[in-house]
Amino acid sequence: MGRLRELLRSRTLGLAVSIVLLTMSVLFAADFMDLRGANSSEREVRSTIAESLAVQLSTLASVSDTAAIKFSVANFVKRSEGVLAAALVTARGETLAEYGDLAEFGDTEASSSAGLVRVPIMQGPQRWGEVRVVFDTSRNMLSELAYFGFVLVGSFVAFLLFLRKALAQLDPSQVVPGRVNSAFNLLSEGVVILDDQLRIVLANESVGIALDKPVKDLIGQSLDDWDWDGGDELQAPWTTALHSGLNVSNQAMHLRTDDERTHIFMVSCAAVGNEEDGMRGVMVTLDDMTAIEHKNHELATTLRQLRRSQESIARKNKELEALATQDPLTGLANRRSLLAFLDRAYAEACRESAPLSCVMVDIDHFKRINDTHGHGAGDEIICAVANVLAAGCRDQDIVGRYGGEEFVIVLPELDETDATVVAERLRLAIENLARDIMVPVDELSASFGVAALGADTRDMMDILECADQALYAAKQSGRNRVLAYDPKVTKLAAPAQPEQPAEEDAAGSTARLVELEAMVKERNRDLEMLREHHALTGIPKRALFLQRVETEIQRAHRFNTKVGVLSVEIKDLGRIVATFGHAAADALVVDVIAQLEDSLRQTDVVAEITEHHSISHITSNEYGALLTDLDRETHAMPVITRLRRGLAKPFVVDGQKVYVGANIGVALLSPDADSAVELLSGAGVARSKAALDPDKISHSFSSSALDKASREYVALETDLYDAFENGQFQVHYQPQIDLAERKVVGMEALLRWAHPEHGFVPPLEFISIAEANGMIHDLSKFVLTECIGQLQRWRAMGWEDLQMSLNISPLQLRETSIVNDILLAIDQAGVPRDRIEVELTEGTLIDSPQRARIVLGQLRDAGVSVAMDDFGTGYSSLALLADLPLDTVKIDRSFVIGMEDNARSRAIVESVINMAHALRLRVVAEGVETNEVLAMLTGLGCHQAQGFLISRPAAADDILAFLTTQQRLSAGESR
Repeated sequence: MGRLRELLRSRTLGLAVSIVLLTMSVLFAADFMDLRGANSSEREVRSTIAESLAVQLSTLASVSDTAAIKFSVANFVKRSEGVLAAALVTARGETLAEYGDLAEFGDTEASSSAGLVRVPIMQGPQRWGEVRVVFDTSRNMLSELAYFGFVLVGSFVAFLLFLRKALAQLDPSQVVPGRVNSAFNLLSEGVVILDDQLRIVLANESVGIALDKPVKDLIGQSLDDWDWDGGDELQAPWTTALHSGLNVSNQAMHLRTDDERTHIFMVSCAAVGNEEDGMRGVMVTLDDMTAIEHKNHELATTLRQLRRSQESIARKNKELEALATQDPLTGLANRRSLLAFLDRAYAEACRESAPLSCVMVDIDHFKRINDTHGHGAGDEIICAVANVLAAGCRDQDIVGRYGGEEFVIVLPELDETDATVVAERLRLAIENLARDIMVPVDELSASFGVAALGADTRDMMDILECADQALYAAKQSGRNRVLAYDPKVTKLAAPAQPEQPAEEDAAGSTARLVELEAMVKERNRDLEMLREHHALTGIPKRALFLQRVETEIQRAHRFNTKVGVLSVEIKDLGRIVATFGHAAADALVVDVIAQLEDSLRQTDVVAEITEHHSISHITSNEYGALLTDLDRETHAMPVITRLRRGLAKPFVVDGQKVYVGANIGVALLSPDADSAVELLSGAGVARSKAALDPDKISHSFSSSALDKASREYVALETDLYDAFENGQFQVHYQPQIDLAERKVVGMEALLRWAHPEHGFVPPLEFISIAEANGMIHDLSKFVLTECIGQLQRWRAMGWEDLQMSLNISPLQLRETSIVNDILLAIDQAGVPRDRIEVELTEGTLIDSPQRARIVLGQLRDAGVSVAMDDFGTGYSSLALLADLPLDTVKIDRSFVIGMEDNARSRAIVESVINMAHALRLRVVAEGVETNEVLAMLTGLGCHQAQGFLISRPAAADDILAFLTTQQRLSAGESR
């Protein structure tokens, strides 16, 4: 390209010189032909004639012969061919003689020209007068026209012949040899050469074929002028290649041609030219992929349809498999699939000479639970226990429901000792379930029987039978314990037959033996407690803590969760000892530990190190706590704020109130801290950093980013408490309209926080904090009271058909009094129950289906409507949707907003509406913002809608004005 440009520049200079030479040649030719020569001679002759007349007249004037002068002038005009008029004029302007067409003189002051000749007459040094002669100039015009006509025609012919030859030499395609140009045109992909102005200087025939245009029509065009889709949004690749020098490869671009077709080109660009000489250009290849893309699209469509068919078949097969292998209540393996798995595990263990253990579990006093709390509560407990068993086992283990309240756990590759450890951990976890407010009993326990593959085991039923005998012995010896199968004890522990009195004596002896062994185990357990637990507080020591942390780290790696360690130090403990004495200080430490454990029991992410204890004694004045199952690092922050609140309360020492300070350090699982020791060390370092803070209670994270985020969290939580006390919370309402009647039929109550400095704080920022610190209960009661009272006021004004929707949080769902609280508030306000609708998010319903089924069923039986909010985001199953007591499904706004531009969103919305129609549920679309979406929803049969198009959430007074306006408009339409 550089050579081509250099050639063009040199030829441009030569072209300019050639044009000048051609012009000069034409002019020389005209002069050579003397096209203007006659005119020059004639002017000289006229001047000579006029001068002769002047000499003659000056002679006559010298003798004052006026008559002779007039005669001479007249005779001169008559005799001279081509003379139109003549005159003799004195210097004073006096005309002595004149003759001929006097009008031809025109301006007497005009100078000599081709038609007028003026000859002065001198008298000594002074001018006496002049002779004026007017000649006929028509012949001069013809010769001038001939001259200019020759120059014009000659230049045209010369330039035409020259430029045809020059342009042929300047054509860029001529630079390419003929054979190379033919090969260039044989390329299947289009190739275009652009200059530094991005104009086409060369293109092959493939480009013309693709665009259905002659290649010569493309020369000089700019690629930017072509109709590219998205050309205004992104910089063209050839522009990028020209200015950056970077190569651009295989960029897909769409081009609309004159016939309204769209071509898909894979465009590649490379800068060409000599950069040093400033000669640059771009070579662009245009690979037409239109036909291939169409084929790919058809193939992709076919593959999607095939994939959907396969997925549908897989889902059906999975559902059939689940029906055949899973217990319908718990989702665990049913009895048949459990025995089949145990049979396979037994065969593999025998073949590989590997250990195999089996654990049988039975819920203690289950009949009493059913009799006291009902079968619904019994089902909830069975499901809760099933979840604990499944979560506490490995991926290769299998947990199944054997029947009723009995479960069986198969543990491949674990011997009896390891299986007993697993069973003990599960026993503690089940016992802790009673602390969960979701479980409707105060006490819960289970008995475990453990059996392992032995030398005398004949088949898998032997293992199961041994586990069952061990379970029976555990129940007979007091329940809530784990017993491994012992052929000397458990076989004799079964009730003796009355017809065998000798065996009765053996049974009595065996029972005594069991009692003695239990006492020994109890004594050993006490000794173990002394070795592993702190003597003053009774909490586990460092060894147990590290062991539990290591276990949770392994579990976190398996389930991709986070683990954290807290290190807590009591401030100024030495001063307290010096002031009150050791005994009082010890009592204070016990109270502080009790307060810490009470604070930590309120969260689900704090793990118990041993039964009833979530705090461990690490060193003389350092205590540790373990955080597990953290989905995100920020989930540790509510625990910190809860500890701070708990420690901020006064303690009583010797009858005096004492405020205890504390330093809290937090370390979370990371590549730098991937073991129990490293985590505890990191928490200790963070605690030391917190000790530098002068605050009474200070905390610090091992990560600086989390440390900053935690301080912002604490500040926001503090503002949250102040906001509730100062009345900064408001209830706003968003109208819902009936799409068929186009009138307001309901309101959704939404909580808003009007912060005095930051304005309205988004609910997403403070609801999670309120849920973590327990304020959500007070906020929920505030919303319940406000919205129901406001509904009653609107009803008194005449809007009796309005329905009020309010949201229930997951924590509210756990409260046993939630149903009574809602019904009491409704009845006290005097609002019909069917005018209130409660909304639960889809995620809440999926996380707690049993509890949701109970609560929602009770509310619906009482006349309150029930809605599933944000449907489509939680991946709920059709079975869950059909099983829950629902009246309304609210489609999540993310799908509604995308209806205009996203076919997938439209399909999801349509399928939800059709599904709701089939289940006879009302459908409400959230997030409606355009008339187009509103029209689509109406066409699909959606019942109601809400969103910014209708009204933003607003205070009660603004909503009243909105309702009044809507009522006035409706009245005007009806008239």
